[in-house]
Amino acid sequence: MSLIAEVELPISVFCLGRVADIDTLELELEPFIPTAVSEGCTVWVRGELASEYGERAKAIPEVSEITMLETVPDGALYEVVVDHEENPLLSAFSAFDITLLACSSTGESWTLELRLRSHTALRELRARCVTEQIDMDVTRLVTLEEYETPIERRLTDGQREALLLALDHGYFDDRRRTSLAELGTELGISRQAVAARLRRAYRCLAEAVSDETPNEERIT
Repeated sequence: MSLIAEVELPISVFCLGRVADIDTLELELEPFIPTAVSEGCTVWVRGELASEYGERAKAIPEVSEITMLETVPDGALYEVVVDHEENPLLSAFSAFDITLLACSSTGESWTLELRLRSHTALRELRARCVTEQIDMDVTRLVTLEEYETPIERRLTDGQREALLLALDHGYFDDRRRTSLAELGTELGISRQAVAARLRRAYRCLAEAVSDETPNEERIT
């Protein structure tokens, strides 16, 4: 039975998080369907120091190549080639046939969404993390069937709470009446944690809209 797991990992575990001032940046791996054999991935880096990220990441041993593809007002898009065999986390994914569906950081931790073939694969991943002294926290574990349930049941309690609070306090207004820091104070969590909850809630909402939109109505 296939499983979908959401896990939290320390920012330093994945090589792309081992740069100076990482706590001021937000990283998100861009999902894509490969059209050619490639060892690279693309990653969005957002924050004031986004344009400097590439030069800093070159010092990371597992990073074979990194190229800036594009800049935007609040960030930059990079193409990165990582040596998977040099990273215990990525090599574990390969060994246990685990698919990385999504990966993003808040500057404090990584949030990964994984598809696993069985509970055995999850146990093997946990054991590998213990061996490699990787602190992995599974925050959500559902079957593939549960994962495909309606949107109101996809959101965790924390995501729903953050989303509703942001709406009630005017975070989504044209002229924002609150900030992530203020929402974090209200919830008793950090600004980065609020941003992570909202981002995951946005993803759930977007997936629900995508699932319910006929192919002929989609913009291509």
